[in-house]
Amino acid sequence: MNLLRVFIAVEITDEKIKKLIESIQRELLKGGVDIKPVEMENLHITLRFIGEVPQATVNEIINKLRTISYQKFKMRIKGLGAFPSPSNPRVIWAGVAEGSRELSELHEIVERLVGRYGIKDDKEFTPHLTIARVRSPRNKQYITSIIEKYRDLDFGEQEVSCIKLKRSVLTPRGPIYSDLLKVDLT
Repeated sequence: MNLLRVFIAVEITDEKIKKLIESIQRELLKGGVDIKPVEMENLHITLRFIGEVPQATVNEIINKLRTISYQKFKMRIKGLGAFPSPSNPRVIWAGVAEGSRELSELHEIVERLVGRYGIKDDKEFTPHLTIARVRSPRNKQYITSIIEKYRDLDFGEQEVSCIKLKRSVLTPRGPIYSDLLKVDLT
């Protein structure tokens, strides 16, 4: 059976935000750390990761997502952090200062509509923008120092005018995303 790996997300479209993230990724790489930066065209905030499901399920998800009605809002990307912690970074992220309530509400709506599909998500939803994944602890102190340096950095603001159902095809060079559905916010 042909399975599609899918997730629901808000894309980062603001060029200023992307440029700042790219410069931090470069600064991290200069420190000889073992990270996999997220490609600029793949920057997003995940509302719900569904995982691998058959096409028929994707069609059901599309039909449910089409019913979403939500207002556009602004979000401000601010601060750098890491999961599980800055001293033990596995995922380096930029936070959401303004708009996190709206993102949480959207997450709740999405969860109500499609929560029964795919991977069960038990973690509490924390709006964040993954900018890099840490592959090994090499030069971990350097990563921690960069996170500390940019802990309060204001990356800028962007309007959230749509959410997308995206397909992810995993390749040795990284994931390739494509849009399956765009839901415009009013």
